[in-house]
Amino acid sequence: MKDVTSEQKLQLLQQIRSRYNEDRYDMRDRERILYGRESVRPWEEDGMDPEQERPQSTFRLRILLAVLLFAAVVMIDSNGTSLGGLTAEKIYQIISADYEDKIEEWVETLSQAK
Repeated sequence: MKDVTSEQKLQLLQQIRSRYNEDRYDMRDRERILYGRESVRPWEEDGMDPEQERPQSTFRLRILLAVLLFAAVVMIDSNGTSLGGLTAEKIYQIISADYEDKIEEWVETLSQAK
């Protein structure tokens, strides 16, 4: 594979895409013959392929938010200030608190309500 030039890679890619399009058209013709289907699928109208559509992800936004919150806690800790009445020590206590008992109590309440 090291001896393959970029020109050869480009030709291979074009050949694969061409074959894929031929297969799609063949399938469409077979459906038309077998099932009498003349309708066009939504992605065929737009020239879009459903496999190319990607769901919207909030991962980057969540990472950015986590980094900003971490930076805010570090700034509060280094300056010795508070933000909305929260000091760095109070934030550390909230994060490190053990909520297992409260969660078990909540689950028991839910199971008794049913």
